[in-house]
Amino acid sequence: MIRRLAAIAVLSVAAAGCSGDGAADPQDSSGRAPGHSTPAEGGLSLSAGVWTETGGGGAAMTRVVATAPGEAWAVGTDGESVGRYGGSLQRWDGRVWQSTRPPEGLLYPKVVSGTSANNVWIFDRDADAWRWDGHRWSGRGRPPWPRSVVVEDAVVAGPADVWVAGTQNVGTRSSPSWRPLPLARWSPSGWSEVSSPSPYISRLSAAAPDDLWALAGDDLGDVSVIEHWDGRRWRAVHTPPSLSGAKVQFRDVVAMSAREVWVAGSVLWPGRRQAALLMRWDGGRWNLAGGVPAGATSFGSVAPDGHGGVWLGASNYAYDDHRILLHFDGQSWTYEKAPRINNAPEVFDMAKVPGGDQVLAVGGNPSFDEHSSGWIWMRR
Repeated sequence: MIRRLAAIAVLSVAAAGCSGDGAADPQDSSGRAPGHSTPAEGGLSLSAGVWTETGGGGAAMTRVVATAPGEAWAVGTDGESVGRYGGSLQRWDGRVWQSTRPPEGLLYPKVVSGTSANNVWIFDRDADAWRWDGHRWSGRGRPPWPRSVVVEDAVVAGPADVWVAGTQNVGTRSSPSWRPLPLARWSPSGWSEVSSPSPYISRLSAAAPDDLWALAGDDLGDVSVIEHWDGRRWRAVHTPPSLSGAKVQFRDVVAMSAREVWVAGSVLWPGRRQAALLMRWDGGRWNLAGGVPAGATSFGSVAPDGHGGVWLGASNYAYDDHRILLHFDGQSWTYEKAPRINNAPEVFDMAKVPGGDQVLAVGGNPSFDEHSSGWIWMRR
């Protein structure tokens, strides 16, 4: 399995959240926001939305991007597969998902990102890159890194602007030791390295070429930092003061505009149990979402709903029915039943399809190790 598909412990959870100004007492676990009530344990409302399983493959589908109403790509891993090609590359044409022949030389697909149907990039585990122009794949080389690397994330910020984050194993295969690498950036002139305040970058998102966001910290996620690129430099952005003293792990970020950025993850208050965490950037500060449902241990993926809210993939093992698909409209929370409710499914990535309300989710069953199976879900 890929490095980050580790088994996830079953945790019982307390509700978390605070008011939008980030000044609430972190010891207040009520999860209340001004004017909002906190759902009682087990009282989270079920919406009428329907998700269906529309594709899948391998041990886990790990990344998905939708670039047009009838165009999406997803990649996955075959886990402990052997052979020349160890992964899954699938393309959606608006009706069905189909397995697609990978670009020549691609061995283990890791990340897919794009801005349009004719500007899609795929990276394999070793940081080799290819670009889809709407008709064919062409090689784009690789960042100026050594070969013993693993791509953590990549984002296409514009027609000629791509960023990649990675780490290098300076240990052995049986006892790895991961060292962060400088961020790499591609432009028509080629690849270059760009320094950032925090060494380890785990996730990237771009609203524009001069408006990028990154999640940073150490390899275990013990310290999490949020960074912003303004077109000239990277700088760390302060999180709400109410998170001071808590162990925070940011797992996903999605940037919609200069005034709408969402970060999802988890928080562990001193002496308390782990709870899911959601924050929104309004252009000047981070605001914590209130009323986070009890039972949500962590939000691992987030995608916009196109109406000022977000869809979230969660680790909700405190619930017997696996409420791992949640929606936050900015004020209230609902959940929807997942197509699979057995074998502890986990959502690894989500994407909104442009031009409508369709949402894609990809994932697997990491707690079941070699018995995991990759899937693609869609909400129409």
